[in-house]
Amino acid sequence: MSERPTISDTKRSFHACCDRVIAPAYRQVVDELLVELNLLLFQKRFHQDAVFATGLCQTFDSFMQGYRPETQKEEIFQAVCSALALDAATIRAEVAQAHASVAGQLREGVRQWSGSNPQTPVVVRQFLERVQQPGFHYNRLQAVGLMTLVEVAVGIDPEDAATAAKAAKQLAADVGLAHERFGKDVDLYRANLEKMAQGLEAMEEAVAAEQRRRQRQRQEKEQGSGATSTASPSQSPDDADNGPMQATPSRSSG
Repeated sequence: MSERPTISDTKRSFHACCDRVIAPAYRQVVDELLVELNLLLFQKRFHQDAVFATGLCQTFDSFMQGYRPETQKEEIFQAVCSALALDAATIRAEVAQAHASVAGQLREGVRQWSGSNPQTPVVVRQFLERVQQPGFHYNRLQAVGLMTLVEVAVGIDPEDAATAAKAAKQLAADVGLAHERFGKDVDLYRANLEKMAQGLEAMEEAVAAEQRRRQRQRQEKEQGSGATSTASPSQSPDDADNGPMQATPSRSSG
């Protein structure tokens, strides 16, 4: 990539590729990702690799969790990539290959990962080699990508944030990867995920409450219309016919 487009150019490109109406919470996720990628991809020292690709996919998939309809999520991801001249299919394939290469390494295997250890999975070893080179450019998506690969390798439940973050931070410290910043990025990523999950839960509860309210209104309306369409329970149909006759005064009285 040579000439860097403006953020406005990037967003216009995205909307040209995706004309979906995206809910506000998810639209913010997409907007922030477009801005981050725009600022990152056109830097001279940026290097696109499997760790970056893993971080990009993990970030998108995690923060778009709960999006409906589910089938539109990949269309949005493709539009994000297209807006920045990335190929979504290639990135997904690269991530799948990276996951397969680290799966089953377990905790002891991860502790031995380094740029000089031939037993380290290739995608990780190449990344760690670059970490040691002068002018290496660190970015947040690399932190998310490396943490995700550690989770896959060790078999850590993604929900176990503390264990996953600890393992990734230890690896970063071992290889000298911007340790302080790496730790902050991992913690911030996890905290934002938690906030997003809480927001989705609150939204789902609000939707459910609204559905219950509407259901009660329908039931009350149906019950009300049923009551007006039937005669009063204290008066039979025959009584209704005879009532006026009984109420008429007799002409012979008095």
